[in-house]
Amino acid sequence: MDFTFSEDAEMVRQTVHEFVRRELLPMEPKFLNARNPAERSEIAKNATDKLKETGLFSAGVPEEFGGGGLGPVEVCIIAEELSFSIIPVEWGDYTPLLYECSESQRESFLLPVVAGEKRYALAFREPEPFSGPDEMKTSARGEGNEYILDGVKELSRAEFDFCLVFARTAEGITCFIIDEGCSGWEVDRSAEPARLVLSSCRVNADRMLGMPGKALFLGQRWFALARVSRSAAITGVCRRILETTALYARDWKSMNEPIISRKEIQRTLSEMAGGYESLRWLVYRTAWLAQTGAQFQYDSLLLKLHAQTMLNRMVNDSIRVHGGTNPPVEHWLIRASGEGEALDMLRLAVSHEVISRYTG
Repeated sequence: MDFTFSEDAEMVRQTVHEFVRRELLPMEPKFLNARNPAERSEIAKNATDKLKETGLFSAGVPEEFGGGGLGPVEVCIIAEELSFSIIPVEWGDYTPLLYECSESQRESFLLPVVAGEKRYALAFREPEPFSGPDEMKTSARGEGNEYILDGVKELSRAEFDFCLVFARTAEGITCFIIDEGCSGWEVDRSAEPARLVLSSCRVNADRMLGMPGKALFLGQRWFALARVSRSAAITGVCRRILETTALYARDWKSMNEPIISRKEIQRTLSEMAGGYESLRWLVYRTAWLAQTGAQFQYDSLLLKLHAQTMLNRMVNDSIRVHGGTNPPVEHWLIRASGEGEALDMLRLAVSHEVISRYTG
């Protein structure tokens, strides 16, 4: 068994590692002290522009969609290294939904995203949480060659060129592409997160992504890979949390004694380190399975569940060691909250697979 990266993979790791320390870490104080979301967005955009100069932008997107076609291991390396910084750099970790664009939609939406010319937002969640498709309130009704959408959605980002909107039709949950060419929508930026308000929003039928009622099945071919790369990103966050917490435990004193001398701090740090290392090895084992063409659907589910669980635990442990929150910890707390919303669905999927595998 060989646990080392290939020469090419190590070159990718070194390139991204140096980029993060040269371009991102020095900008973090300015990012944390930004007066408003727009200022933070501008910092992140500038960082993304600098990443494009390295040639790694969209490097993990399949070649058939205009990307660099790097393998799963290299993609995980990029995701882990970039996520060490709290500045959210866009590099090509796109939703697999975009790969379902029709030929005509690719030219207008997918390819410009891969080239870094357009940005998209997802609009799946709603202000009132729902546990099943039937509870989604946003609706779309057919009228000739158009659909009329009504409802309010939460946005994954406030600034975008087009948006993937999920709505309930007669056939089931359907996904539509909305941009400035559609009438009857506006963005409410006063809410957190920003909201998309749809009021008799007219969308041509050719803006439907996939088939009517089949939105929840879009992108299934690529979602397992997406779970692996996003787990790698969580691994980078966990590494940063561990390093920050370890430095604090080493340097902070209470009653003239470093707090690392306390048994409870020692126990917490050692468990954090064990959790991080186990997560990292699980990430690259699963990426290796994907790269060798082996089945990894179950492994990707188990990995994503472990990654999100570990992130929650690391954030809570860091807060306990720090004796409260500070700006970086608050950032990770928000990240953990966002990642954790799908935990119940992941547990359900994993538990079904466990019953199938271990009770036969």
